[in-house]
Amino acid sequence: MCTVKPFATIAVLSLFWSVSSPGAIAQEVTGVLGSPEATTTIDGKQLPPPDPAFGGVIKERADQSTPWWPPRIVPPKKAPNILLIMTDDQGFGAPGTFGGVIPTPAMDRLAAQGLRYTNFHSTAICSSTRAAIITGRNHHSVGFGVVGEAATGFPGYDSIIPKDKGTIGKILTENGYATSWFGKDHNTPFYEATQAGPFDHWPTGYGFEYFYGFVGGDTSQWQPNLFRNTAAIYPFQGNPGWNLETAMADDAIQYMKRMKETAPEKPFFVYYVPGATHAPHHPTPEWIDKIEDMHLFDDGWNKLRETIFANQKRLGIMPENAELTPWPDSIPEWDTLDFVQKKLFIRQMNVYAAYLAYADHEIGRVIQAVDDLGERENTLIFYIGGDNGASAEGGQNGTPNEFTFFNGVTVPVKDQLLWYPFWGSDRTFPHFSVGWAWAMSTPFKWVKQVASHFGGTAQGMVISWPGKITDEGGIRRQFGHVIDIVPTLLEATGIPAPQSIDGIAQKPIEGTSLVYTWDKANAEAPTRHTTQYFEMLGNRAIYHDGWVGLTVPATIPWEAGTATPPDVITGYKWELYHVDKDPTQNNDLGAAMPEKLKEMQDLFYSEAAKYQVLPLDNSTLARFITPRPALTAGRKVFT
Repeated sequence: MCTVKPFATIAVLSLFWSVSSPGAIAQEVTGVLGSPEATTTIDGKQLPPPDPAFGGVIKERADQSTPWWPPRIVPPKKAPNILLIMTDDQGFGAPGTFGGVIPTPAMDRLAAQGLRYTNFHSTAICSSTRAAIITGRNHHSVGFGVVGEAATGFPGYDSIIPKDKGTIGKILTENGYATSWFGKDHNTPFYEATQAGPFDHWPTGYGFEYFYGFVGGDTSQWQPNLFRNTAAIYPFQGNPGWNLETAMADDAIQYMKRMKETAPEKPFFVYYVPGATHAPHHPTPEWIDKIEDMHLFDDGWNKLRETIFANQKRLGIMPENAELTPWPDSIPEWDTLDFVQKKLFIRQMNVYAAYLAYADHEIGRVIQAVDDLGERENTLIFYIGGDNGASAEGGQNGTPNEFTFFNGVTVPVKDQLLWYPFWGSDRTFPHFSVGWAWAMSTPFKWVKQVASHFGGTAQGMVISWPGKITDEGGIRRQFGHVIDIVPTLLEATGIPAPQSIDGIAQKPIEGTSLVYTWDKANAEAPTRHTTQYFEMLGNRAIYHDGWVGLTVPATIPWEAGTATPPDVITGYKWELYHVDKDPTQNNDLGAAMPEKLKEMQDLFYSEAAKYQVLPLDNSTLARFITPRPALTAGRKVFT
């Protein structure tokens, strides 16, 4: 004869089953297992975890039976909220926090509360960095060896994040986090970015529960191609003065409030990636006025670069032995420009600087909202200054519409002056001159797209977590890379990397956790990320134990790929830098140390074979017209 068992007895029996049987769900149970309030953390090896067996009693009559509820999955105890912020096309030397002259008080505040990382790197271009940061794998490993719009049909370049390399959104969601993505989604294959889907490569398909932002490389901030989850929305219509930077912050703040009101014990993960400062540079007029009144750029880009470098030395961003790299011959010195050129270029830079200051202000509102919710002590915040170096995609003169650049059209300065009063408004889609891009990458050489040099990959990063990171205002010089963010989050939350997701075995995480750098005693500890390759559009480099072997760019990013590239293997000169002693890559040792350079070259090709970098391809604009899947393929009639 069976008897009805009380909940407590069921809890003991069910817990014993769940932690000792194959397919177990529970790692730790809070509350009486089987009751509606019971929660559990999982071992995280299999995502989603298998459903637990029913632990109640079923008889013919309900009054003789015992109900049982599966426990709600929660993260490990004391797992923090996470706010992961990354701006766009910013450049290492742009923000005041890293020596620039553009005010970034939100970033300053976090730096004063946490740590500044001065040797942290991206992949040198937008969607590649973004694929790496959400997966913890190298960009070629997850199909983004190049910007998504230039995808080709090779595993390292197809713009498809494979299912065996799941995202941090999916991992945290299945472990009990509320997960969200605000801003730029440049990881949806562009041929799937329609209302016909499929949507498995949209943010919600990557495991993020909520998305508010735009799909693609850039968008107008005044009239964006905006989505909530997968539905197009148009909040700017009939709403003069509406701007996505503010609207996005508003939506993120409301999301966090909503989560804490509904489920106060449930931690949130907010991935916050505004379009700023990628073109189009679209700040509000008030911010343009503020920056113009400061007269930050009247002396031009050469003097600006010297000022930034002096600031970096003063702040300890650059060590005393660091040297400012030379100005390139291919970009005119400021003093050689005429009055009209200077007038236009200063206007371009003021609008760019206003855009960065405006974006930082809105980011500050999001961080303040965390404070206002009483969650700051339990929130781990990353603020990464850009997803690559400053962009030179405005060409020598800049442009009132960046698509002129991508179509190989140079707009003369005198014609651009027609747009001078409207620069930054919804009547323009503007980008600044390459001279400013080079200055924003101070103290390094080169710019966005150039993965071989730190000017294309160095990003200032701040990490803050009150009570856990206690070396407030500290500086960290250990080498790091965007693939290190996912393992850092997993270690900080106590959540393991899964062995399988949706029944698919997962490949290992390729980054290295940065948590070891948080302890003040480890401020000078050797880096644990000892080897890292770089490759973008044929430019390549390899970092290993404080040395970098790299190629000299054979084509110029601000010439829009119009020049015929050389042979991708034999057409490049290699250089060698001991960056532990020469952090700006100023003194080439290749001729003096040919054996060391050969060692680094061999290591690059070994890593390239390991991470799907091959076949190397240094074509640029030609890739944009490469045949690839499309809803319109083969169609001749459209309704």
